[in-house]
Amino acid sequence: MKLKNHKFFKKYRILKYILLIHLAFSLLIFTSELIHGVIDGNILGNFQKRFENYKAFDNPEQYLKKDYFVVDTAYIEITSDGSSRRKNTIIKGNLINSKNKKELSCSYRNIILIDENYNFNEKIKVIKVWRNTINDEVFLGGKNYISREKTNAGGGIYSYFSLIPLIIILLILKNKSENQRNEL
Repeated sequence: MKLKNHKFFKKYRILKYILLIHLAFSLLIFTSELIHGVIDGNILGNFQKRFENYKAFDNPEQYLKKDYFVVDTAYIEITSDGSSRRKNTIIKGNLINSKNKKELSCSYRNIILIDENYNFNEKIKVIKVWRNTINDEVFLGGKNYISREKTNAGGGIYSYFSLIPLIIILLILKNKSENQRNEL
């Protein structure tokens, strides 16, 4: 029986493809964060923000405080990637005790701010938000939204830490495959 027809080595091939796809996604997230950091003028800022947000979501009693957000404007932003369209509610304003302008985004139509005809309700001046006391990031929503944001931050951190082990594992698998090919 030849080694390349052995079941174990066939599984190796599938494992390599899975790891390569995982590496591609991790590199995509990493380079995206790096490019946004260069554009913002703080290369490590986006990386640091994920860690700080995860820490805050992990200990919400200690790091997340209820605050009030003064709404200047809100609108629906429609993005399209060819086959699908996404509608996000963009809310612009500032925290009640701050003059720094912030922009919030949520992946649903915020029915308090945007009516069924997609018009901004100008009667709403202040909304309740969660403020991360570590980095002053502002978040909308309740526990489900916080849970999604924690998962998002954790996934980003996982993709950062998985880059080096993925590359090492793929190099080891490549060397084993070349050694087995040379033995045949």
